Amino acid sequence: MKIINLQFPNKYSAKKKEFVLAMGYFDGLHLGHRAVIQQAKRIADKQHLKLALLTYSQSPAGFYVNDPVLKVPILPFRQKMQMLEKLGVDTIFLIDYNLAFGSQSPEDYVDNYLAKLGASVVVAGFDHTYGSLKDKADMKHLPKYANGRFEVYTVGECSDYFGKISSTRIRRLLFQGDLQAVNKLLGYQFQTVGFVVHGNQIGRKIGFPTANQALEEKQLLPKSGVYAVRTKIVTGPLAGRSFNGMASIGRNETFGSDNPITIEINLFDFSADVYDEEIIVYWISFLREQVKYANAEALIDQLKQDRIDSLDLLKEIPKSKNYS
Repeated sequence: MKIINLQFPNKYSAKKKEFVLAMGYFDGLHLGHRAVIQQAKRIADKQHLKLALLTYSQSPAGFYVNDPVLKVPILPFRQKMQMLEKLGVDTIFLIDYNLAFGSQSPEDYVDNYLAKLGASVVVAGFDHTYGSLKDKADMKHLPKYANGRFEVYTVGECSDYFGKISSTRIRRLLFQGDLQAVNKLLGYQFQTVGFVVHGNQIGRKIGFPTANQALEEKQLLPKSGVYAVRTKIVTGPLAGRSFNGMASIGRNETFGSDNPITIEINLFDFSADVYDEEIIVYWISFLREQVKYANAEALIDQLKQDRIDSLDLLKEIPKSKNYS
């Protein structure tokens, strides 16, 4: 898959029309986003064209608000690119989103970008907008701006019993700790990516050694608590292996209320040294809230039960499951 970085003003101009172009930020690549990409892929295959994606370096919505959480993507960039390649995307047009770019009129957006990227067909979701003047920058107006230079295909709403599948809804569920609902809407297991670092060794001292994950970039996290997880070792001698486990997000207040928030994963039946190795943690299900226990013995008893509960949940998910 090829990634072409675009700036404002755009200096790129394709020599021929060879793409079906899907456009959007695709935060999280959830089922609604996949419906858009899969429709674009079907059109591309039918017309013997390549599949391209027009997307952004950061959230357009997050760019305009003072909300640091909204600026953090649901899925890390590298994982997003890997998933897009698996979905059959041939080329990514990655726009450096800034104020000048976002201030374009919808007509200028089409003239300066869509019409110059070699698109024979442009595909987007029903609620996608582009450029400024949002009331005139919707999919209903796009055929007018295209003016015969490319076809336009609009994908309808993707919803379930509870309503529209959206990144906003997924974020809300994530912060509530409802990983089962999150994973259902994503179509894959929510994941965090990072490296194993040294911790304070408390888990090892009480018989539950942990791999502490330091995130490689800013990533969203579920609410504090204990979760059933599956962890994939990405680098080192065990690269490619996955292990069941349970993970804690929180301050570990049983051993001090001033501790920083950490991600600590207890891998079941595992004793190897994976310090400095990259790992991906797949978050399967919420087990319980963080609790400050009276002593280490009470915590150990609870951790034993957490392990039992985790194994009950994880046995329903085969290790061969494709998480992306």
